[in-house]
Amino acid sequence: LPRTRARAGTRPDARPRAGTIARVASSFRALRLAFATHRASASAGATRASFPPSRRARIFPGVRANRRALVAAMSTSDAPDDVFLEDLRSERSMEWVKAENERALAAIAGPTGKPEDDPMFAKLRAIYDDKRKIPNVRLRGDFVYNFWQDEHHVKGIWRRTTMDDFKTPEPTWETVLDVDALAALEGKSWVWKGPQFLDYGPGPNRDRVDRCVVNLSDGGTDACTVREFDVVAKAFVDGPDAFVLPPGKNSFCWVDRDVAWIGHDFGDGTMSPSGYPLTVREWRRGQPLEDAVEIWRGEPGDVVASGSAYWDKGHRYKVWYRAKTFYDTVRFVPHPDRPNEMVHVDIPTDFSFATFANHVVIHCKSEWTVGGGKGGEGGTKFIAGSVVAHPASAFFRGERSDFTVLYSPADDRCAYEGSSETKDYLMVHALEHMVTRVYVWRFDDATRTFSLVKEHAAENCQSFSAGGVDSERSNELFVTTEGFLDPTTLSTATAPDLDVSTPLKTNTAWFDASGMSVELREATSDDGTKVPYFLVRGQAQGGSNPTPAPTVLYGYGGVEISMSPG
Repeated sequence: LPRTRARAGTRPDARPRAGTIARVASSFRALRLAFATHRASASAGATRASFPPSRRARIFPGVRANRRALVAAMSTSDAPDDVFLEDLRSERSMEWVKAENERALAAIAGPTGKPEDDPMFAKLRAIYDDKRKIPNVRLRGDFVYNFWQDEHHVKGIWRRTTMDDFKTPEPTWETVLDVDALAALEGKSWVWKGPQFLDYGPGPNRDRVDRCVVNLSDGGTDACTVREFDVVAKAFVDGPDAFVLPPGKNSFCWVDRDVAWIGHDFGDGTMSPSGYPLTVREWRRGQPLEDAVEIWRGEPGDVVASGSAYWDKGHRYKVWYRAKTFYDTVRFVPHPDRPNEMVHVDIPTDFSFATFANHVVIHCKSEWTVGGGKGGEGGTKFIAGSVVAHPASAFFRGERSDFTVLYSPADDRCAYEGSSETKDYLMVHALEHMVTRVYVWRFDDATRTFSLVKEHAAENCQSFSAGGVDSERSNELFVTTEGFLDPTTLSTATAPDLDVSTPLKTNTAWFDASGMSVELREATSDDGTKVPYFLVRGQAQGGSNPTPAPTVLYGYGGVEISMSPG
């Protein structure tokens, strides 16, 4: 069944380009040489920063830590023919990119090599540049912020409006930063990589929102420049006291207004074989970058080491990480009673770890037994896929007696899909037999306990998600729904009543769905396995005497990314 649909609510920045960007990959032989050289010279060290769930690490990282090995490889007689691509912006590399672009465009768009000559290009361009696409917004203080790209703002504008104005059909946006204008002014091909706001935490400045850092990449590489920005003045902070990190695979975390934890290339031993920081340094306002004090270090073979300091509903957390692989992370926190002493967060390295108020929230990727005697006898067992909460301070002290099971899959066709929160509620999202279901837990601040208050199941083979508008201060929600025959709709609701919502915005319907239907069915494989699938069809293919018709079969699986309804 042919269909065209833009997920503009989640990717407002995506749009087709007339030119195809050729991605330059490092040769395997050069990679092996660099890794071998690194291993030979590695020495012991000690730890990592925030790995938020929304940020997925690249599976095939570039090599940066051992540039000398790559340079040496380029000069050897047995170097691969394409090792010159390590110098990304050399004349020879650019000639190769141009030739590959021309070859790809000829295959895609025919002899003219112009995608504009293909009628499909105009249709796709209209979808991506549609003014009705739902802006992806985040509330910060009095404003909701959005990054927007269209035919007039190719690099994009960072803009804002009030929440009340956003709820109107035609919001009036105020530009905070014009990336196109900035790129022209500074002679850089800036690509927007997002902001990180300063959270002042409890106290007189609780509602103050005035500073952030923005991440900008020259040409769209992984290396970003980090620059402090004043959102009140709508301008970069200048002068020697401003927080500015030069280009690199940097990490930056606000500790308070005048202190940050940073990861940066400080020379030998400070970057991993994957090109990410291995150290965390405490950098104080006005202090020369090179004088920032190292407070955390990973092992030489780690992917990345970092640290995160944040407020969660009035509770302060500091967490240090070592990512041994992309799926194995070791965590450390200050001891609750001896804050200068660091303790290991004793959970399997592939488990997910988060917090909610004064609790830790853990997603068990495999069966987990805690407490009990030798071999876990008499302990508490959580099945694979469970999500559990425990008072944080007690957990960090080693206690394991006060767990709340927030989710336990009923069978192997039920899976945890993530969680979201408001001020008083934690919402656990699951995909159960291909139906999206949300379990709403209320957190009682007085008793410090969770109680399940509602469940919500998506209807009509649609996907459904709900997230807090301002999870620190209110229970208001943004609710997003979409289906095979239904364009994405953004609504507001108030937790715990996810089913009582007010539609705000809906993407354009790019095809006529009248007379069409969608059903959730199952096929049985030769070994008896039930395989769910969605059947989308028109009236002519339905009814009591369906007729054979051309059918598009599509499926996807892998990298822990499931295909949800819609």
